[in-house]
Amino acid sequence: MTTREWGPTILVSREQIEQIVDLDDARAVVEEVLREQARGRVAMPAKVTMNLADFGLEAWNTAMPAYIEALGASGFKWVGGFAENRSRHGLPFLISLILVQDPPTGYPLAVMEGVHITNLRTAALNALIVELYARPESRRLGIIGAGVQARFAVAAIRRIVPLEEVRVHDTDPGASARFARDIEAQHGIAVSVCDGAEGAVAGADIVITATPSVTPLVRRAWLAPGVTAISVGSQGQEFDDEVILGVDKLICDSWEQCSHLGELRELAETGRLTRADVYAEIGETIAGLRAGREHQDEDILVVPIGLGALDIALGRVAYERVAAAGGAASFRFFESGTQ
Repeated sequence: MTTREWGPTILVSREQIEQIVDLDDARAVVEEVLREQARGRVAMPAKVTMNLADFGLEAWNTAMPAYIEALGASGFKWVGGFAENRSRHGLPFLISLILVQDPPTGYPLAVMEGVHITNLRTAALNALIVELYARPESRRLGIIGAGVQARFAVAAIRRIVPLEEVRVHDTDPGASARFARDIEAQHGIAVSVCDGAEGAVAGADIVITATPSVTPLVRRAWLAPGVTAISVGSQGQEFDDEVILGVDKLICDSWEQCSHLGELRELAETGRLTRADVYAEIGETIAGLRAGREHQDEDILVVPIGLGALDIALGRVAYERVAAAGGAASFRFFESGTQ
């Protein structure tokens, strides 16, 4: 038997990822992985989160392992949010690494920066949600939270529907102003900065919340009939109970994950929300097992908690392209053949 000579682990920077994978790549990966998930071909334990608040640190870390059989992709993402990074340390709020492994052996093929992959797959998922569940004539997008993910969301969604107006609210007026300036310059879409959450979401066809809030920001009475709302923030509940319990269709990407973290956690843990209350997981619609939007006046809330399988699958694509190009930085953690 011939023993394979294993190369060193490739180290992949954010700049490299930005050059080799894009929204189109992310869209294809997201759709395939969610379809495979619906067919039971993805191993993905629930996230494990370590919150350091009890130790006086405004910080959290989450481990997200996954295996996608069809793509031969295995590994995990380690991601955390650190509240003082920007103001005190000159670092981004999110810090993330992705480990891509060889599934049969566990050999570490690549270690890469994970935030850009997170942004790409989240944006691609937002676009897919709009395609599956929003009204085709949707033109007005309301956003709460003017961060990076909101910018990626606009770039992705405008590929699905011709947005004519974006309304944005952020607790930081400066962030809203920068968001408006950049979106108008990059995409030619009119952006209105709103003083409150109600102004951003009232009358919107599509509503996105992308914040670290742990208290509800959006009330049921503010949402227009036929709305498609997407809860992107994963730290707590961004929509009030009446929205979650009162929409015509509640969708999530994984009930197992969502019942333990984010938008649906509190209602699930108190027994007010069960799997029977969830109309579908997104993958079930992609696989043709559950319908998407069926009526113009349906109110739909989609809760994509964010799946490690999407990160690992897109990370595998990035690894293969960097490896094929050659010349990447690398490191040997151990020599193959050692025990």
